Amino acid sequence: AGNCVSAPGDIITYAFTVTNTGNVTLTNVVVTDPLVTMVGGPIVSLAPGQIDSTTFTASYVLTQDDVNAGQFTNQATATGTPPSGANVTDLSDDNSNTENDPTVTTICNAASIALIKVGTYDGFDQAGNCVSAPGDVITYAFTVTNTGNVTLTNVVVTDPLVTMVGGPIVSLAPGQVDNTTFTASYILT
Repeated sequence: AGNCVSAPGDIITYAFTVTNTGNVTLTNVVVTDPLVTMVGGPIVSLAPGQIDSTTFTASYVLTQDDVNAGQFTNQATATGTPPSGANVTDLSDDNSNTENDPTVTTICNAASIALIKVGTYDGFDQAGNCVSAPGDVITYAFTVTNTGNVTLTNVVVTDPLVTMVGGPIVSLAPGQVDNTTFTASYILT
């Protein structure tokens, strides 16, 4: 339905295309990326101009910090051994053999919060007679719920007609409920 549903534990999967852009055959071609779990390889031999897009894959498990950031950025390195001389390397790019830009994967994040305010006041005596009077106090309790998928910080509850006590909530994780930090009172006129 187009709703943001990213959550810690979701998985980003990666595919790698390795191209020998030189003029000699490379051997023992490996792809490394310290931030993901790599699978596959090495490529035993890669001739000039040859493309391999099946040997390497990778996955990454999202953390709450990734969801909070709204993106995950990483970069892989391909290394191959030529017939002579030092190994050759190239940093990955997301769409070009000639550039070296990191891969940035967008992660949807949707911040939202819900507030329930409950007032408590009993203006009746034991016989059921209305005895409300100026100076009586209505007390309020507040339940704050993080209904989004990102961590909220510095959460405050304001109400211009009552005397608020408590807060702010320093950090409220997705799904977390706080019903103890804020209270309020109002004196009847």
